[in-house]
Amino acid sequence: MHNRWIHSIAVACLLSTLCLMPVMAQDQASAEATAKMTFSDEELKSFIFANAGLYQVQQQAMAHMKDTESDQQKQEIMDAANQQMLLVLQQVGLTPDSYNAMGQSIQSDVQLQEKVRAIATELAQQEESQ
Repeated sequence: MHNRWIHSIAVACLLSTLCLMPVMAQDQASAEATAKMTFSDEELKSFIFANAGLYQVQQQAMAHMKDTESDQQKQEIMDAANQQMLLVLQQVGLTPDSYNAMGQSIQSDVQLQEKVRAIATELAQQEESQ
């Protein structure tokens, strides 16, 4: 399972570092404050693991929804996926708010995006060498 996580990390980060970032409305001052936040390598690793896990949950939910016609069943799938996403965040030590704040910072800071990509690539290389 750990291999799947690392593989997902590499794929998710190399293709699109923030493919799952929710769109949130912010005022200018709040956006500027978020853009100036700094994160440790460990915090960024947690974000990367969360991003990979959330991507997997999203893909599974979408696959289940393709085979479902009932709106009620679709809602049940979405509710279950939301619960799984919360568990993924909890497992890496993030809250939805902290994950979203990190994502917004990364999204607005090219240097931070490069750092996230470098960490993800390093994690993938470490996994491949094991």
